[in-house]
Amino acid sequence: MPRGKLYGIGVGPGDPELLTIKAKKILEEVEVLFIPKSKQETRSLALSIVTQAVDKDWECYELLLPMTKDQEILQQHWQEAARQITEVINTGRDAAFITLGDPSLYSSLTYLLRSIGQINPEIDVKIIPGVSSLNSVAAWIQQPLAEGDESLLIIPAGRVSEDIGRLLDQVDNIFLLKAGREVDKIRRLAEDQQTSGRVYLASRCGFPDGFYTTDLKSLDEQDFNYLTSLLIKKNRKEG
Repeated sequence: MPRGKLYGIGVGPGDPELLTIKAKKILEEVEVLFIPKSKQETRSLALSIVTQAVDKDWECYELLLPMTKDQEILQQHWQEAARQITEVINTGRDAAFITLGDPSLYSSLTYLLRSIGQINPEIDVKIIPGVSSLNSVAAWIQQPLAEGDESLLIIPAGRVSEDIGRLLDQVDNIFLLKAGREVDKIRRLAEDQQTSGRVYLASRCGFPDGFYTTDLKSLDEQDFNYLTSLLIKKNRKEG
């Protein structure tokens, strides 16, 4: 029996209208969806996006992929998810793994494909790019990520334990992903070092309750969603 194909589909940052035409077409064709979830009780944001754009009753498999730094636990979940996917693909059915944003930028799909390759490297995989949070946030706040010969650093906010001033000595723009728990730390670092330029915070871009601001001082002790980003621009141009 011929194997099916696995599609890794980026569903964008939140707005279902940003789902690409190609992604929508494939989602209309496949019968099986693999849905990553960080906790068993949480509702998948990726699934909430595609169900607003595509009207179809898929056979759905939820894959528990916890947010933990324990490598042993992570490997167990990657391998179990890869096993489930491989079993479906081996039945000859095409399936799609849906993920927020773009599959090539800090996506769980990267690790999952490694585990799938260890089980069966001959599985046919197609990756469908999606609109990343970087592009969506920049359009929303109407600020370029970079222009001219400027440089851009993309980094998870949790890694910024060093001084932001030193980073801005090396690059012109910094985009901090997954910043929900790190907002207070970044704000304090920026204030202590008197960071030049402007810091933009965007939370839940693409969702109805999303918002952005440059007034980080008003955000003391506020809880932020995982889908929160910060853009720091050293050379902000007006107009």
